[in-house]
Amino acid sequence: SINGHLYPPLQHISNVISGGPADVAGVVVGDRILEVNGVSVAGESHSRVIELIKCNPDRLEMCLMSVPPKENERLDGEAVSYCSEEEFEVKPMDITIPNISQREEGGAKTVAYYNVYLDGKFLCSHRYNAFYNLQADLKAKFLQFEFPRFPGKWPFQLSQVHLEKRHKELEQWLIQVCSISQLFNHFYMQDFLGLANGGSNVKADSVSIDSKQEPDNADIKVFLPDKTSICVNIRTESYVKEFVEAVCEKLGIPLEYADKFTIYKSYGSNEMEVALTLADKPVDLYVQNYNEAKVLAFHFKKFVFSTELEDELAEHPVCLNLLYQQAVDDLKCCRFETTGKEIELKRTQHVSTQREFLKIVHTCQGYNSVTFPHCACDSRKDGHIILSISQSKISVQACSTEGERQDQIKHFLWEHVNDFGCNGNLFHFTVTKNTSERKITLTSPYSEFMNQCFEKISDR
Repeated sequence: SINGHLYPPLQHISNVISGGPADVAGVVVGDRILEVNGVSVAGESHSRVIELIKCNPDRLEMCLMSVPPKENERLDGEAVSYCSEEEFEVKPMDITIPNISQREEGGAKTVAYYNVYLDGKFLCSHRYNAFYNLQADLKAKFLQFEFPRFPGKWPFQLSQVHLEKRHKELEQWLIQVCSISQLFNHFYMQDFLGLANGGSNVKADSVSIDSKQEPDNADIKVFLPDKTSICVNIRTESYVKEFVEAVCEKLGIPLEYADKFTIYKSYGSNEMEVALTLADKPVDLYVQNYNEAKVLAFHFKKFVFSTELEDELAEHPVCLNLLYQQAVDDLKCCRFETTGKEIELKRTQHVSTQREFLKIVHTCQGYNSVTFPHCACDSRKDGHIILSISQSKISVQACSTEGERQDQIKHFLWEHVNDFGCNGNLFHFTVTKNTSERKITLTSPYSEFMNQCFEKISDR
């Protein structure tokens, strides 16, 4: 009954778009629908009401009954969806949970909040319990719908592995549920996402952050040279320098060594790892690529070209292990020549002989150098070049447009380089020898990284 009168089950307004015709007309969430275009819909199913609404695309006239808030709350608790399984409309939404924020609550207790984005824009941040309550509420409303698996509760403190697993499972659950129009547009979901009533999160649980306030920190995963990973908590507005320092602090590396390391990014195993620029904001970069469905990974590695600098870093045990693990990875990926040193390298490739292994690696040709994918060069009309950079020289080797190496190769010493820079995809460097000057311009998507490498060596 409503206001003491008995009515058959009535469909109701679950969402009102701010500024839309319904909003202007005074329609509010919870209003019960009595008639659509003169036809009584008391006792009709959701699909039948929608059908009548769509019958006349030029005009819609509805007779609604407003319900007091307390009465509306009671009715919401009693009502269920009248949609059959076939009537649920599938409409995929670009909704993601790209990262987690950590907050200290109740003293030293750290709690994870899952940050929800829609179309690349931040919507809300909730704890696991808020998701749990949402799925319970929706299940009670939509009895006919077979909901996807929801990650269960865990009675113990979550490890990093369990936390990441729950993160992925919650995201998959939210994506699948929001792909059903009736579920996404329902007041419970709209309120959870902070989209109901102009964004006021009326039904958000008491432990959740204000849905319109973007969290000021986020957990970001970063891979180490041995392929293991750690998570560091950084400010959402952090630049690369703060990210590197956070990793150093977590690993126990003195901050005086932080400028010898950097964060590289990659988009899959076949892509070249590229150092982030000082102007990059890792959290923004991660969220942006996450919402574009790109597989972005961050890697913490050394950024030095000098073996003397490596020897200095190797005095610290954590740095020594990182250098060793990176050298082992470079060896596996054939990033330097090992001719004549294979037996020595195999003999010393062990954690107990890390220093000896590095000493042998230091003598290998191509170690501590960066070789870029082939690219166009202004001095070659019928082919490309392959640029290699090391502490001692710059090498430019001719190749085909498919990257097949050719015999022609030129080497330039750093003492002859007097200018370099990049602009968009163009990178140039100028070489002066004797009285002649030559400017070489390359067109490459890695132009910024080329410029970073030149800066690193020239500063040294």
